[in-house]
Amino acid sequence: MFAPLLLPAIPSIGVDPIQALKETDAIGLLCILALLYLSFLTGYHIIIKLLELRSASNQSEDFVAECLDGNKSLPEIYKLSSEFPDSPLASLLREAYVEYEMEMREEVTAHLPLDQRVQLGKTSVESALERTIASEMRRLENRLVHLATASSVAPFIGLFGTVWGVLGAFQALGREGNAGLATLAPGISTALMTTIFGLIVAIPAAVMYNRLSSDVARLSSQMDSFAHELSNVFQKHLLRRSPEA
Repeated sequence: MFAPLLLPAIPSIGVDPIQALKETDAIGLLCILALLYLSFLTGYHIIIKLLELRSASNQSEDFVAECLDGNKSLPEIYKLSSEFPDSPLASLLREAYVEYEMEMREEVTAHLPLDQRVQLGKTSVESALERTIASEMRRLENRLVHLATASSVAPFIGLFGTVWGVLGAFQALGREGNAGLATLAPGISTALMTTIFGLIVAIPAAVMYNRLSSDVARLSSQMDSFAHELSNVFQKHLLRRSPEA
């Protein structure tokens, strides 16, 4: 029989955050409260943006599947697009179709030659697509600026608390000479706790900013590709609807 393997006992390092907070001075507590508030806002924006982008992505996939159904006409797809309010691709089609119908009104384009009529309609549709893409990008990016701000500002708030705490510890050491740990504890606690809270806020904000920015970039690429396809589709419809075609 093998003798049981005896591992050396690993000493546990106990950290009491409540005690550390009690030893933190007023400025340190103010920094921690500011970081807690920033953390709450960051978490709120992350959750909302995750839900928004997931809905936009899922509805866009469903809408594209409907568009690929060859049994539906363009007016039918336009009516169907209202069932996908969070899809940027559906918004592109709605705005382009409205512009297309406005340009194809007989009193507006009937007197124009075929090539001018097609070019005017194509230009109007492409302008509507560009405006919609810009609007949808603003909507998709509207909360990312908070995450970028939190990831850059939180470390500086923590650094301020760190410098303040170290300064307080050195001042206590200068006043007392051979100061004990009890004298240095408030300054050290302030320095370490504000650093910890700054990292707690900054790291998730930076990670989620990169993750969400990647999702927005993917949707932006989908919008560009879809807009190009829509431009070609509407150009073909312009030719078909023109009496000279």
